[in-house]
Amino acid sequence: MLTSYKLALPALEFDADGIPRSNAFDDVYFDKDAGLEETRYVFLEHNRLAQRFQALAPKARFTIAETGFGTGLNCLCAMQLFCHSAPKDAWLHFVSVEKFPLSQASLAEALQMWPSLAPFAQALVKHYPTRCYGLHRIELPEFRTTLTLWFGEASEGLSSLTGAVDAWFLDGFAPSKNPEMWSTDLFQHIQRLSHAQTTFATFTAAGIVRRGLQAHGFTVEKVKGFGHKREMMIGQRACEYADASPVAPWFDTQATEPAEKVLVVGSGIAGATTAYALAQKGISVEVWEQEQTIANGASGNEQGMLYPKLGASDTPVNRFYLAAYLHAHRFYQDLAQQHPEQRLWSHCGLLQRPKTTTEQTKFEKIIASELYPEEVLKMAPNQSGLSLPLSGWARPNAICTTLLQHPNIHLKLGYPLTRLESIKSGHVLAYTQDQPHRFSHIVLCTANQQEALSTIQELPTKAIRGQVTQIDVEALPTSEHQAIVNAMEQVLCADGYVSPVLDQQLNFGATYDLHDTQLDTREQSHKENLNKLERLLDIDLSQMDVSLCRGRSALRCTVTDYTPIVGPISTTHALTQQFAPLRNNAKWQSAEKAEFVEGVWVNLGHGSRGLVSAPLSANYLASLLVGEPAPLERNIIEALHPNRFVIRKMKRGEA
Repeated sequence: MLTSYKLALPALEFDADGIPRSNAFDDVYFDKDAGLEETRYVFLEHNRLAQRFQALAPKARFTIAETGFGTGLNCLCAMQLFCHSAPKDAWLHFVSVEKFPLSQASLAEALQMWPSLAPFAQALVKHYPTRCYGLHRIELPEFRTTLTLWFGEASEGLSSLTGAVDAWFLDGFAPSKNPEMWSTDLFQHIQRLSHAQTTFATFTAAGIVRRGLQAHGFTVEKVKGFGHKREMMIGQRACEYADASPVAPWFDTQATEPAEKVLVVGSGIAGATTAYALAQKGISVEVWEQEQTIANGASGNEQGMLYPKLGASDTPVNRFYLAAYLHAHRFYQDLAQQHPEQRLWSHCGLLQRPKTTTEQTKFEKIIASELYPEEVLKMAPNQSGLSLPLSGWARPNAICTTLLQHPNIHLKLGYPLTRLESIKSGHVLAYTQDQPHRFSHIVLCTANQQEALSTIQELPTKAIRGQVTQIDVEALPTSEHQAIVNAMEQVLCADGYVSPVLDQQLNFGATYDLHDTQLDTREQSHKENLNKLERLLDIDLSQMDVSLCRGRSALRCTVTDYTPIVGPISTTHALTQQFAPLRNNAKWQSAEKAEFVEGVWVNLGHGSRGLVSAPLSANYLASLLVGEPAPLERNIIEALHPNRFVIRKMKRGEA
């Protein structure tokens, strides 16, 4: 377990020429006279990238992995070459690990050295993630590139990866200055993630690197180094491809067939983000919505909050919500900048007030754990709760509408999914009104509507009613109330929430009706929400005319373990037959992969935190369907997997 998600800033200084130097490793990040030329010679030329990019098939994916992101110079050079050499519909995935990530300001300063890379550098700096432990996913569709960054120990980052690497940039500070990075664990993961055509290049000729690579299945050749360096090393994987997935076989995830035409069922935040993530990668997507309008569930609300509910323990679920929160912040920031006229998102921050003294103690425990950087979470002034600076409010209905307008998405309203059929030819038939339609994959983002899964698995979800309330600011009883509301600058939440004023209207709520699935709008629910608003703002609304309240109700799709259900799915029968020994021995291991329902994927159960969890879940699914490394750690993949419920029951001897 980690003691902190915080990361130390690298001890560096910039010399008179603007060259960053690491004080900890007594080494420069790049050569001031020939940094570009060295990268191109060592990593691009000796991995034969120009030729390999040119030879890529249409819509092919190529993955480069690197040890030591540094200033991102190697990544930017690879992106530039890919854009110049690869087919126009090919895609680059660049994976890199960095224990001491630069600050955004230091990154920008360092990359000013290379004006020829300016467009790529500006995009990297703009989307550079918050310096927080874990995997971070950056999509740069304008350069047909996906960047996955691991902030933390190199071997730990590579151990979390699934997928296959085509070329390695073995960079980082020299082994003599940073021997800890060049560990046996590192070489084991390089081996695991490589296939028979995987190449590597490294600036060093050190024996520790040569012996490590040779011992893990690579041929190694010494060649002329760059400039004054006498030698460097290159090579290729020398033996058969090893399994690149470190997850348990019943949680394996990679698609067996590449995505061609994908059906997404459901147009709420899960469906819209999934369709958009696939469309951004050049995949043709159909979205079926059974109603005549989109986002008819909780995603139809006018205004919602970005609220991750982080805890004091380093668990897979907490890691997921932290990663999803950081990703969602960047996602909405970028989307809002692309569509400023839509007012999709406001980065205004959020204050979480304690409901009880017990919860205040819990908040203090979270702060005392020192898990989080202050950019992510800190104690609010006067110990009044938790402050989440990256939060804000979003407009889920407007976001879904905007995402579904992508040119690669074809939206069909009034199209209920009545049946699906997986066929062995690598396709899935989806039926509506008894008419079959053929797709390479289907992703079910149907929340509580799970009839199509009834013959596959019964997932433990529960529908919980929630009603939100909206009032005009002018309808508040007094001018003093109106002034308090208009002065609100951030989202407030406790047992309810309220967002800052939008279009002279106040949106707040919501009820949590555990045993109620009726969708009528009720006066009593408005009264409950007004009581929550009173407590949040410390005002008296007893004279408020409830008839002036408007609202809507919807059903959250919640899960027994409070974690979304995302990934491929097996039938209960297949799992219980294939992994029967688990009933008697929970520690039983098998190398045999689960038999999944071919072409069928699931993305549901986001509950009341869909604005946080949906964008990263969608990106994760899209990565699997196009054959890219996943943006989630292994233990998070297992925590989200649809098969987890049957496997847990089997381990308890219940299934």
